[in-house]
Amino acid sequence: MNTRMVVVGLIILAIGIALFAVGAIGALGSVSIKTGFSQPHAGEYVSAEIVLNSTSDVVVASPASTGGLIHAQDLSLVNSTNFSAYAIPINTTGSSYVYESLVGDYYYVAFASTQPGTTIVATSLNSGVARYGSLVLLGIVLLIVGAVVAVVGALRKKRLPPDQQA
Repeated sequence: MNTRMVVVGLIILAIGIALFAVGAIGALGSVSIKTGFSQPHAGEYVSAEIVLNSTSDVVVASPASTGGLIHAQDLSLVNSTNFSAYAIPINTTGSSYVYESLVGDYYYVAFASTQPGTTIVATSLNSGVARYGSLVLLGIVLLIVGAVVAVVGALRKKRLPPDQQA
């Protein structure tokens, strides 16, 4: 076993774990996730307030068939018949709705017979998620490199000095 190589591998592994943890915590800290809904009226479900202090994108996973983002000041005016007049236009549709470049206070409002299984994720465009993602990626690379170096060092036979070789 080459002890020096194993120690270097373990140090690289520890640095990789630290970078991965810092990047993951930073990225998750810059993302707001809302899943709970209150029911102010029968059949009307309202998310917690979504406060966007800087330009943000909002992704709504599993959106309700009749639901969408509403400006906070319009919440008391919205009902199931006039909902479309107050809903923020959707930029992308599919299995998720994407609202781009929003600033302000919003609510996700859904009209349904049961509580929606909708998840709302807001990410500030200036939050540095890309930087944190880079830390996570670098951490993963160092984890792999550190593990390989440590294993190679553990499996490698220690070379004897030339005067002790037989």
